[in-house]
Amino acid sequence: MENSYYILTKAQLSIERLHICTWELPQKSSYIEFGVEFSYNDFIDDSICLYWAAPFIDERADIRCLLNNISDRTNGQFIFNDVVCGVDNVGDDSRDGSILRFEKRDSLTVLPCDIKKQAGLVEFEIKKPRKYKGNMYFRVLVNLKDTIALVKRGIAQTTYIYDFKINETRNLPQKIYELKKNDDLEICKVKKVFCLHAVPDDFAFSFVDSSKLKNIRKLESAAFQKYLPEIKGISKDCYNIMFLKDDDKDGKESYSLFSICTEETIGSKQIALAIGANIICSLLFAFSSLRFVKDSTMEWYRQIPWEYWGALAILVVLFVYLLTPLNKKF
Repeated sequence: MENSYYILTKAQLSIERLHICTWELPQKSSYIEFGVEFSYNDFIDDSICLYWAAPFIDERADIRCLLNNISDRTNGQFIFNDVVCGVDNVGDDSRDGSILRFEKRDSLTVLPCDIKKQAGLVEFEIKKPRKYKGNMYFRVLVNLKDTIALVKRGIAQTTYIYDFKINETRNLPQKIYELKKNDDLEICKVKKVFCLHAVPDDFAFSFVDSSKLKNIRKLESAAFQKYLPEIKGISKDCYNIMFLKDDDKDGKESYSLFSICTEETIGSKQIALAIGANIICSLLFAFSSLRFVKDSTMEWYRQIPWEYWGALAILVVLFVYLLTPLNKKF
């Protein structure tokens, strides 16, 4: 999968925090969350249009706003890692947006967004709220039909490469260049990036950029299922989360978040079983040779010692077992 992402707008908008969360569900759909925090002062008109260029987007993409999910106090605490002291409506109805008041961090105004899709591009329109506290924030969930990672399949293991390039102008695609030029758009400045990868716990993190790694921990399954109940198949304590963080302190205008996970397809237990089966079959062949006497008056298949048939059965079972993927816990 292509891995370059761009965030554009007509206004001079500066993104305070960019959130990217991926949920890897092998043999099922995968998901990616996209969240943006920006200042109220970035509203020049009654609304802001933000464009997200992502290669996996098409007109049929399933994208929805997560305002209702985040406005719940428990979900807000799960997402922003701080106690939510209270939730207020932005307008007369909760669908107009919510103000989350936290115990430690500044309040946050969570807003709805109108979504328009086309091939490789999503447009988000965020309307200016009548009242607010703190920065503005919106978040969406994208359901993908394929994995988010670049997958390399081998005999003994499968490698998942997560490579997110954000606002990298060095390899700006022609389509994005024409979009910028024709629609008078600018690439948004991003001050901080937070990227979370949720993968099954039988995945091993084989490469992580230590300068951007914040932590690796278990996913709180119960809290997650309450936050996003539509994502099925995440069992208790069977997912790990890798948390990456980067910022523009060194003056950077683009970001690259690279990590690699591996999944065993033929594990050590399978290899040990194959060695054990080979030893057993060798012993069976050896024992049968000590007592085998050829009799021309009997059919050939009736003269085959039972040890041979046993060895053949073991080899067939082993062959089927080695071609069967390891059982998943989700």
